[in-house]
Amino acid sequence: MAEKRQNYCQLLGLNPLKESTYSTEAILKKIDTKRGKWANDSRNKQNDTEQRFKSERLVEMTSDMERVMKDPVLKRKEFSDAQSILKGKVQKLRMDCIILSDGSYIALPGAADSYTKKLHWEGVTKSDVLKLAGIKEGNPPKPASDKVLNAYKGLRAVDVYTPIEMLNTLIGHPNLEINIDPLTEGSSYSQIRSAFDVCDKRVNSVRPDVLPEQDSYIQSMRSVKLVLEPDKELATLIAYGKCNRALVPVMETIEQEYTTQLTRKYIDELMNAHLTKDIDSKMAIQILQSFCHKKKIAANFSDAESTMIRCPECGLMVQAGPNTVFCPSCGKNFKTVCPACGTAQQSKNVICIKCGFNFKEGMEKANRLALDFRMNMQKGKIGKAEKSLTQLKDVYSGFNGIAGMDLELQKAKTNLSTMRKLILDSYNKGKFAEAKAACESMVDQFPDALADDLELKQKYGDCVTRHKAAEMYCQKAAVADSKSQKMALYVAAVEICPDHPVAKAKLRDDPPLGPADAIGKLGDRSFTIKFEAPPDASGITYCIYREKNSLPKITEETRPLAEIPGTVYVDKTLEPGVEYYYSIYSKRWGILSKEGAHIGPVMTISEVDAVTLEPIDGGLRIMYEKPRGATRVRLWRTDGTGSGIGTEIALNGQTVYDDMGLVGGRKYHYLFVAEYEGRNKVERSQGVVFSGTTVDAPKPVKDMKIKWNKADGTYTAKWGTTEPVKLFYTPKKITIPGNMVKMDDIVSWMKPIEPIMEYSDGMRFSLPDGSVQYIYPIIPRGKVGIKGTEMLVANLKPFRDVEKTISNKDCIITMAWPDDAVEAKLVISNGEARGLDDIDAEIKTVRREEYMDEKQIRIPMGHSAKKCINIFALYKVNDEMIASRGIVVDVYSAECRKVRYTVKAERGGMRMEFSTDPDVTEIPPIIAVQVAVGIPLKRSDGEVIWRSHNPVAIVQGKGSLTVQCKNLEDVSRMRLFFENDADYNLFRFIHPLYGRS
Repeated sequence: MAEKRQNYCQLLGLNPLKESTYSTEAILKKIDTKRGKWANDSRNKQNDTEQRFKSERLVEMTSDMERVMKDPVLKRKEFSDAQSILKGKVQKLRMDCIILSDGSYIALPGAADSYTKKLHWEGVTKSDVLKLAGIKEGNPPKPASDKVLNAYKGLRAVDVYTPIEMLNTLIGHPNLEINIDPLTEGSSYSQIRSAFDVCDKRVNSVRPDVLPEQDSYIQSMRSVKLVLEPDKELATLIAYGKCNRALVPVMETIEQEYTTQLTRKYIDELMNAHLTKDIDSKMAIQILQSFCHKKKIAANFSDAESTMIRCPECGLMVQAGPNTVFCPSCGKNFKTVCPACGTAQQSKNVICIKCGFNFKEGMEKANRLALDFRMNMQKGKIGKAEKSLTQLKDVYSGFNGIAGMDLELQKAKTNLSTMRKLILDSYNKGKFAEAKAACESMVDQFPDALADDLELKQKYGDCVTRHKAAEMYCQKAAVADSKSQKMALYVAAVEICPDHPVAKAKLRDDPPLGPADAIGKLGDRSFTIKFEAPPDASGITYCIYREKNSLPKITEETRPLAEIPGTVYVDKTLEPGVEYYYSIYSKRWGILSKEGAHIGPVMTISEVDAVTLEPIDGGLRIMYEKPRGATRVRLWRTDGTGSGIGTEIALNGQTVYDDMGLVGGRKYHYLFVAEYEGRNKVERSQGVVFSGTTVDAPKPVKDMKIKWNKADGTYTAKWGTTEPVKLFYTPKKITIPGNMVKMDDIVSWMKPIEPIMEYSDGMRFSLPDGSVQYIYPIIPRGKVGIKGTEMLVANLKPFRDVEKTISNKDCIITMAWPDDAVEAKLVISNGEARGLDDIDAEIKTVRREEYMDEKQIRIPMGHSAKKCINIFALYKVNDEMIASRGIVVDVYSAECRKVRYTVKAERGGMRMEFSTDPDVTEIPPIIAVQVAVGIPLKRSDGEVIWRSHNPVAIVQGKGSLTVQCKNLEDVSRMRLFFENDADYNLFRFIHPLYGRS
């Protein structure tokens, strides 16, 4: 077998898409050029032996290249093969694409350039690769206009998603004091614009210390203002913000789990798990398209299959799918799956390589079973058809048409089940003639139905027996002499088969008399009916029929509300506010009376009994449940004793109403009346009175100050009010509209602070270590509390076990990170320690992940002899970065200067001479220490007999100093030391020996 060679177009660097641009002379010239290059490579001993061998082989192939390129037919085939090979190679690029919902392919940024370089096909450009792969470059369509996208960017700058969220944040800001109600999702566009104008004016007019984020909010509101009108733009911005907020967990999951191209099924599963029905799914798809394109995440947003499989023969990527049966590049068949054992194998196999299944014989047997199934279905033999289908699935589970057969079989079984249910229902109702006829109709359609169903077969036999017996009585009645004998025989027939058509028709000519004088009485959600029985009441029962808004229309097939033997009935199933009409008929032998007794209309009325009154800021919140069936609820308010009609409150259908503007500390009474509208009039309940008392609310605490007590680590809070104040704390800031809050809500949201000591204007308390807490001052008033301005108290753990070393003029710092710290900020200075607010200091930021990778922080010392480093641990609290207290370390360069000195005693003092490096201009302050015996090894070993207090000047590495020192006894028992321990990082004394050995 001939060895498969590499295509000449790829070897020569010819673009197979531009065959017409290459003349034969140009191609031959290119062959000569390549021959020279390959010959040089084969002789170049710097190349490895494999490369030299390959180059030599290529030189040998150039003669065949010339032969092929000179022959027009062979040349055309070579270019055609090259185009097929190139097209097969570039298909892999489709895996690095965004497939839009319309099925078009968009290459990920930089993917086409990178793949073109990796292709190593000289002469082939990026545009050629994109054309062959059927891919475009560019960006996915924008989900909204540029103005909307810019406005959304402004909203995210202040950590919100929609204009409503931003406005509610400003409305709820305690320092802004914007006195308008918060917006809801149901607020109209005009309400949003009005609230925006109020907030915009307030934000622009306050001082920066009132609103520290003023600049950010101003910029955000400027961008949002451009899309407030028309309504369509504003609606798009709101929908876009909701979409993005809902898609946050979807995007996070995609980034965390992305390994290969995302499928539409995977994307839909994520969206179904996190998106609610009010989210625009079309816009969500467009947002995800842009997100994946920006993040370079390959994804398929279309419904089409985008999976790629690799051809085992040529190794190229091929679009997968049910219609892909061979490789378009090399023509080789792909694998098939054995229908018997499921083993994958070559499609050309005749017998399965694992179980020995014969594909040809198996197909023939499957066709026979499929034919048996169809024949049995035509004859109505469902059991045999199901058996044939089961065998077909066992023999050839992949047979084309099994799904359709399953559907046909299930449809027939459903029809049979429905007919069986109707027959049993008729039998249970005593309609034996009807059940008999239905059974016979079913047998005509499904001959084996009774043979396979013992219960139905027995009931059918009973129906036939009853029908024959009733038929015999009817035949006797037809020849009877008297009317009484006839009627007795027909009654006997009906008693055996109640729905026998002949007997029932004869009895219908002699119906029972109807009841009379029906009266009714309403009770507690019930209605009692009494009526008079007819004179001949033997064998009679009474059927009660009920209908809404009109008298019932009665036939023999109408099912009654109840069938009773007596003349009294109590209906306990009435709905309030509904007009009911009743009809009562006599029934004997299955025949209804022609006349009946009637009552109506009847309506029950319920009071408003589920009412809650809660005190709120400035009034009472009224919550009630409208009685079932009531058209509306009306409400009147009085104060004081509750006498008089009072003032009507227009509820307008609201079941929650805030009654504002009430006087604090006063009791109010509310009369609730339910109204029910009938067809011709309005019915009202008597009414129920409920009462509630408003809260006499004090002013909230807005001047609370909290300080940390360094002595014992506790905190002291102070405020200006004389009202009793309780403190509550929570690790998360809670947005609470208004000042009045239910105490139950406060206790569920926060934890109370137990005071260590209470004062008339404050308290002392403690907080858990390593925590960030929001402290809320609350003035209790019964079931509600008056909320003041909260304060943030951070008691965060700093870094521990900080260690420093010097390596190659770099300071290496290691430390133990607190559990929740996300960053470290190092404030670096050459002098004293500086804080995070020092704008002139050098600040180095290290993320936790970066530190965990390196296990150290490296700080270059440069030419500095000393650096002071203040290390802060940063924590993320409610999207805000908060720093712990700083840990200060002093770092000195590893270069330590040696200072030699000598001391000579002089009259009343001593003379000291120093020598060190020539570039030293001074040495730090020094002291002289003397001991009684021996020499001092530490400055604390003896008596300090002299101090310099100031640095000692050095010139050209030399210096001398003569001082008065009356306590000097013997210079051999005295040594000099630096006064500060830190100075030993830069200097070391070389002490004189004084002739000691």
